[in-house]
Amino acid sequence: MGFTTAAFIRRNTPELRKKLEELGYKNYGNPFQITDESKLITTIDGEYVPYNVPLDDSFIDCGTNEELFLAIVALRDDTNENQWFTNGEEWAYHPKTECCSPCNTVYRTLAFDSIPKDTNMGNYHKATVEELIEHFKGKE
Repeated sequence: MGFTTAAFIRRNTPELRKKLEELGYKNYGNPFQITDESKLITTIDGEYVPYNVPLDDSFIDCGTNEELFLAIVALRDDTNENQWFTNGEEWAYHPKTECCSPCNTVYRTLAFDSIPKDTNMGNYHKATVEELIEHFKGKE
């Protein structure tokens, strides 16, 4: 149980690595291997690798889209925290909460950018990888 989706981004900054740690990822590997040529961060099984590693088709390529990368690598099967939800039209984010951590409820915990037209939380589901890619494409 835990993180579900392996991904990589063609960007590697201390700020991005910090965001991964805030999501619960652990740094894997030797920090001395991080060089100016290390342009990738790869995530797998709750760890992130901040240098270039061999990749295959099982990793989602997020290009340089940080929002997409963070949305995909936040996907977990044991909590709703840091997850995006959608009803197919409207989008909401489930922030990390202290009240029920790890939080598995959706009701009264979703954050919308604006007042939603659909207020029935039963119509919302955790966004899939495909939905996240579609939602965040072009937002690089």
